[in-house]
Amino acid sequence: MLATLLAATVLAAPFQETAPPGQLTAVDRSGKPGILVPLKGTQVSVDIAGISARVTLVQTFQNPSSTPIEAVYTFPMSNDAAVDRMRMNVAGRLVLGQIKKREDARKIYDTARANGQVASLLDQERPNVFTQHVANILPGAQVEVEISYVQTLKYEDGQYEFSFPMVVGPRYLPVSTPDPGKVSPPIIPKDMRTGSGISLSVHLDAGTQLDSVTSVLHDVNVRREGADAAYIDLKHKDEIPNRDFILRYKVKGQGIKEQLVTHSLGDGTGTFCLVLNPPKDVQPDTVRPREVVFVMDQSGSQSGFPLEKSKELTLKLIDQLRPSDTFNVISFSNGAKRLWDTPRQNTPANLDEAREYVNKLLANGGTEFLPAIDLALATPPAGGRLRIVVFNTDGFIGNEFEVLDRIQKYRKNARMFTFGIGNGVNQFLIDAMSEEGRGGAETVTLQDMADAAVSRFLRRTSTPILTDVALDFKGVQVADVSPQNPEDLFAGRPVVITGRYLNPGSGSVTIRGVTGLGPWAREIPLTFDRNGSGGAGVTSLWARRKVQDLTRLDWMAQTRGNQDGRDKTVQEITSLGLKYGIMTAYTSFVAVEQRVVNMGGKQRTVNVPVEMTDGVSYEGIFGESAGKSIANGAPSGLASGGFGGGGGGRSGGYAANQPGGVVAGSPIQTKGVAKDKAETIALRGASDLANVNEQIRNGTLKATVKVDTKLLARSGKLEVQIWVTDVNDKVLKALEGAGLKVDDKDGSLKVVFGTVDASKLEGLAKVEEVVRIGPLEG
Repeated sequence: MLATLLAATVLAAPFQETAPPGQLTAVDRSGKPGILVPLKGTQVSVDIAGISARVTLVQTFQNPSSTPIEAVYTFPMSNDAAVDRMRMNVAGRLVLGQIKKREDARKIYDTARANGQVASLLDQERPNVFTQHVANILPGAQVEVEISYVQTLKYEDGQYEFSFPMVVGPRYLPVSTPDPGKVSPPIIPKDMRTGSGISLSVHLDAGTQLDSVTSVLHDVNVRREGADAAYIDLKHKDEIPNRDFILRYKVKGQGIKEQLVTHSLGDGTGTFCLVLNPPKDVQPDTVRPREVVFVMDQSGSQSGFPLEKSKELTLKLIDQLRPSDTFNVISFSNGAKRLWDTPRQNTPANLDEAREYVNKLLANGGTEFLPAIDLALATPPAGGRLRIVVFNTDGFIGNEFEVLDRIQKYRKNARMFTFGIGNGVNQFLIDAMSEEGRGGAETVTLQDMADAAVSRFLRRTSTPILTDVALDFKGVQVADVSPQNPEDLFAGRPVVITGRYLNPGSGSVTIRGVTGLGPWAREIPLTFDRNGSGGAGVTSLWARRKVQDLTRLDWMAQTRGNQDGRDKTVQEITSLGLKYGIMTAYTSFVAVEQRVVNMGGKQRTVNVPVEMTDGVSYEGIFGESAGKSIANGAPSGLASGGFGGGGGGRSGGYAANQPGGVVAGSPIQTKGVAKDKAETIALRGASDLANVNEQIRNGTLKATVKVDTKLLARSGKLEVQIWVTDVNDKVLKALEGAGLKVDDKDGSLKVVFGTVDASKLEGLAKVEEVVRIGPLEG
């Protein structure tokens, strides 16, 4: 058998770990059982009132195997979610989650795991990506984890929008990605389903007469409950959680209702959320000349329908250029390329050349944002023009903070308007790019017509409705107001202000700015009640926005870590999370059941595979041989890690972040030395890894993932779990002969547990029947 100890970015053979019929496993279209999936399903309940929503999701984990397991599940939530509650249900016993410093929560969880107690740990990897760990799930047992959060809805031009993300899309992981394994869950192979279900229901209280309710990507049942309320749920019970749930509704009457909601903290202070309408008078800026730069993502994840939708949108926007505009087109994947060296005038000949360039774009390769950002933003616009950057992408990258830091550096040179193209985009990045770029963001699904998005873009870019915005509070003492310095406001969108009040009382806030007609101001009376008018969700929303403000002060803080407690931004965010009970990058929820259920705590870790995002091409991500996939310490056949796209993309530098490995295969060239087919070669450098990975992609080397990267970085005695083609005396004898001390085995799942010295890993991987070797603790 051709083998590899390379657990970085490689293409792998179909996954072999199976479970008996009737157990919870992924299945292919023929119904044949495949990969063990410990996530039974997710139940989502949403309560919408006004411009906010309370979302509660219950994740049900179960263990259909014959040995204890730990489940690890990477999943999305809203990027502005204020996660303020978690609890665990173990056989009817409820355990409330506690908010702790991230490192403290991990220690508590690891101790409970080793002790054999059922425990759950919830970490935030990105503002919209989270990891749930559940330890010591016994055979046949079931554990439920309930998570709850509050968020605000989007509102524009009389229409509210609520979105619930269902899947983490495949991430391209550049060298600078700080934690590639935490944002790239294994993806189920093509033509298979995880078997994990999802149910979703929404109680909608509009507070005024409802006009229309529509779901963009799912068939739903809508039951009206009076003039101003409705109950919505998914029509199909076997929905695949592979695309965002997007609910849009309109109300009758004049725009959004202005309101002030407060929450008392019990000591005379409290928090507030204020929703205001912007001014209605607009004087379009038709005089100032513009430079419009269209930036198009043509990486592998855009292959097929996404790129076609991006082309449709870009061509329609090109058709709407003003006669005085100059413009250019930039496309990017492994690198960035622009149509012309400098922007050109809006002439028929230039328009035709641009349309031809757009139409000929093909999707392949990685997603290197930074070269495209530099081309679009680094130099100031010429001739006093207003530069407008239109950026189309799905945002499937792992170095978001680096990208946002770069946009922030150049933000004075342009306004950036981002369009998330697809049915499950990285909404955190899409929204944050537009915030740093002083523009607007919109998601264009593969089912949406581009015309509506074009109309909204034209209205937004005609001019901001209010610039030089400032807030002035009188008669009341407030602190930590967000946004402290509001960005320019655009037509049809409300202003949402959160903050703390230091004592109850009455006063006012004046919002000032400049419209196309000159200076504008409006005073709004305020009353901060001692007892508050709303629930604790108001405080959670404020705290989350305060965290977002602090994060924007230093995007790169999360990539550096806490530096032994010296990082001021990290300290402030951690304090907010602990004091107000919300999740952040540095605070986590942990819950531990007191009873010991698994003496000795021995268990194997199972990473929950996820569906491929709807509309994303397997071929675009994994190359022409879509039955193969990319593995990041995951069982072979499950996709994860950086992607290169069809036709020989690149690894995105992901391999350089990993400890290397050993590969044995057909003749290859490594550092100028030809290697024999039968020889095993050690790979320790990024160039070696990239070289081998490329040959695996183009078919000159066929290899199968054998050893998890985590093991390669260790020494001494290792506790491992080994997936094999069969558990029988012959296989066990071969494993023992290669140095494994067998502790346990599971014939149904074809897994052997044991201890081996790190120096024996290579020999153990050469056992023909070995499919994969991983650490016992994951």
